Amino acid sequence: MAPFGTRLWRYRKRIVVLCGDLFLAALSYTLAFLIRFEMGIPPPYLSTMWNTLPWIVFLRSVTFWYFGLYRGLWRFASIRDLLSIVQATSASSVFILLYFYLIHHVAGYPRSVFLIDWLVLTLLLGGSRFSLRLLREVKHLKDRGGKRVLVVGAGEAGENILREMIRNSDLQFNPIGLIDDDPAKMGSKIHGVRVLGYRTDIPTLVNRHRVDEIIVSIPSATGPQMKGIIEECSKTKARFKTVPSLPEIINGKASLSQVRDVYVEDMLGREPVQIQPDRIQEEIAGKRVLVTGAGGSIGRELCRQIAGFAPDHLLLFERAENSLFYVDKELREGFPGIHVTPILADVANRKQTVEVFREYRPHIVSHAAAHKHVSLMERTPLEAVRNNVLGTKYVADAAVETGVDKFLLISTDKAVKPINFMGMSKKIAEEYIAGISTLNSVRFLSVRFGNVIGSTGSSFRIFREQIRAGGPITVTDPRATRYFMTIPEAVQLVLQALSLGRGGETFVLDMGKPVNIYELAKSMVRLSGLELMRDVEITFTGLRPGEKLSEELFNPEDEELVPTEHGKINTVRRKAPCNFSSLREHIAHLERCVDCLDSAELVRHVHETIQG
Repeated sequence: MAPFGTRLWRYRKRIVVLCGDLFLAALSYTLAFLIRFEMGIPPPYLSTMWNTLPWIVFLRSVTFWYFGLYRGLWRFASIRDLLSIVQATSASSVFILLYFYLIHHVAGYPRSVFLIDWLVLTLLLGGSRFSLRLLREVKHLKDRGGKRVLVVGAGEAGENILREMIRNSDLQFNPIGLIDDDPAKMGSKIHGVRVLGYRTDIPTLVNRHRVDEIIVSIPSATGPQMKGIIEECSKTKARFKTVPSLPEIINGKASLSQVRDVYVEDMLGREPVQIQPDRIQEEIAGKRVLVTGAGGSIGRELCRQIAGFAPDHLLLFERAENSLFYVDKELREGFPGIHVTPILADVANRKQTVEVFREYRPHIVSHAAAHKHVSLMERTPLEAVRNNVLGTKYVADAAVETGVDKFLLISTDKAVKPINFMGMSKKIAEEYIAGISTLNSVRFLSVRFGNVIGSTGSSFRIFREQIRAGGPITVTDPRATRYFMTIPEAVQLVLQALSLGRGGETFVLDMGKPVNIYELAKSMVRLSGLELMRDVEITFTGLRPGEKLSEELFNPEDEELVPTEHGKINTVRRKAPCNFSSLREHIAHLERCVDCLDSAELVRHVHETIQG
């Protein structure tokens, strides 16, 4: 235990503040008598005041310390501190009243003094604490200097951002005004900063007030709303940033530490995904889960999210050594309580795949390993079939042999009415999973969705690299559209579909509205602070072999879309069952083509397989 002197020195600031409060308590008590007797205290009452003053100070000191009035910092005084002061003064006044009338029996004591003393003391204590904060904020408001900032959004997030700017002068932010489209807020003030105008006033206000930076603090903004705001911001020379969307915000409150550049994803207008984590937890917790393609964009996110649902053993199946090394390292550091095993192997190696399944006997398999680049698969159809078709077949067959409980295939919208080898290979893989599900007890499922933002080779990543290099940005066709979804959102829905699946379903994720690729490229140029055609050009290359102007999520000629209990997940019901025995013969022939490296025969037979 520390010596008394050491402990006294440690609490010296609190003791000084306590002495100050006791002085205020004595002053308040004296003022109460003066106010009660209109500044002329009769001698008998003056004697009573001096005799009772020591008891007043003692009882106040005990309650002040008990209610923790000395734990906070005055420069951060808040409503909570004011409530503590009210509680302390009220409690001590009640104790004093009880002591004087029930224990000490002070005769002829003026009762109104208790009420006056309580009120004056509350004002003195509250004023002393808020005065320092008031002086600091007045000083900042007089001359803040630093970066001149316009805050868009006069709601809770905007208030948090403003408060942090005003409190912390080291940040060198000078908030000069707020923007909000609510007419009721126009002209009002938050922390002394006025709401200056509407969204459409941004360009004028930026020029008038010489704004350096715009911060969009509307975490609940929809895509169209963000797009409108960014279009107005783009008309100025000021930099613009934003707070994250609601699901991204730490502890539900926006702060300056979270402010980031505006991403084009912010303008897509996708609503936050709502999942049933308890149901997913029940599906995954305590089980051995194997993820193929664990080092890829989707596979890696699958591993992250699966690890959060406490599996007994997470098996990372991946053929790319570097990708496997990094995802294994990330999971071991991020989830030290999870048993993680990296497996360097190739799904297209049948013997190797079967051996892995026999050794580890997973309960759940998520098959994300696939080649996905359309143009490359057009040039290497043997590899498309080897990896996407045969790899899926080998993994599925191994799952049947070792008694896997659930098997989930990650598919693509390019499998719908496919015209390229990537889509055709995934279509055949989907059909194989649908067919094999009818022959055994393994619950086979497929999940079909479109492009994911940020994946290797996605338009987003390619456009960003081209903009960084100064252009040109290459767009296939000004009419081309694609479905887009963030990787975390897609994986959340994939895991939700896993929990919903009973076997045999092909799930289709709600991808929202398709995005025009040309408009996407233009938005990315604007968000980079550049001017289209002056700083960066866009050129049109024409559709590459195997590419379509637009993609579809299901084929209405052969499939019927059926809703599930989750609003963003549907299933497709095939109008005609798959002829599985014929499909197996086709795949066996394709396997022989791959073994013989017979590209011409493989191409011919893939088209024959797709046509049924």
